[in-house]
Amino acid sequence: MKRVLICLLIAICSLSLIGCGKEKAPSQSGEGTPGKTITIGVMPDVESVPFIIAEKNGYFKKEGVEVKIEHFSSAKDRDSALQGGKLDGVITDVIAVVFANEGGINLKMVAKNEGNVELLAGKDSGINELKDVKGKKVGMSTNTIMEYTTDKMLEAAQIKPEEINKVAIPPLPTRLEMLQGAKIDAAILPEPLAGLAVKNGARALISTDEMDNKAGAIAFTWQSLQENPEEIKAIMRAYNDAVAYLETEPVSSYSDFIIEEQGFPVEIKDSLKLPQYSKAQRPKEQIVADVVQWMQAKNLIKGNYEYKDLVDDNVLR
Repeated sequence: MKRVLICLLIAICSLSLIGCGKEKAPSQSGEGTPGKTITIGVMPDVESVPFIIAEKNGYFKKEGVEVKIEHFSSAKDRDSALQGGKLDGVITDVIAVVFANEGGINLKMVAKNEGNVELLAGKDSGINELKDVKGKKVGMSTNTIMEYTTDKMLEAAQIKPEEINKVAIPPLPTRLEMLQGAKIDAAILPEPLAGLAVKNGARALISTDEMDNKAGAIAFTWQSLQENPEEIKAIMRAYNDAVAYLETEPVSSYSDFIIEEQGFPVEIKDSLKLPQYSKAQRPKEQIVADVVQWMQAKNLIKGNYEYKDLVDDNVLR
């Protein structure tokens, strides 16, 4: 009897070990267990729309990556969160990436983004074309992508930056209000506020769509790129899925969601103009070099940054 009991105990122990082995076996479905959540900081702009759509349509989940979209109303708050280590990635621009690296944050661009920026003349400003902005008050945020873009637009019309009166108005809603209230003659504005300004009587003089010199970027910290390369690759695949969706779906089918999610003014619904999004591509080398040169000429940075210092070459390989 004792011998029978011993045999039974051995059999039970063997079954237990087999059961434990089965529980610990890796999943064959490809889903696995959720890894680190990748947190991405976005602003209320059209550049972030593919990420918002990717989250809404479940493209991140399809790729098996956990993503948290963190909304910010100002670049200052977004950059503070980045500096505090609370963000893995940001929807940003080349100038902000250079500033981050100059300030000790190792931030690398993985792709460009598609936001459009326009230089607009006020309704009663007397400005009919770009050459008319000479001597006029132009609202912008200084030492930013907005001032860089303005300078490039002026250069296209053979106007020197010092030939206009640059008025520093960092908050975008205030800039729009001052343009519409004739407190300034012109302003540089991104979509969707540029479209709203045109709807209310402003005149579009030139845009980055026309110039093909967009300096927007999608960037991740070096630490996150080292620790989570597969997750970031998955995020960019989900981004591409969102771009494919945006290419085929009418804006009307998701505009209400985008306006609410991004905190856009409700009145922009009829004037909401989204860019022609393209699948993820690295920033153009010439644009990155031009931005660095512009920042050095204005004594905004001390470092000499090359393309390889600022752009990741692994995620989109």
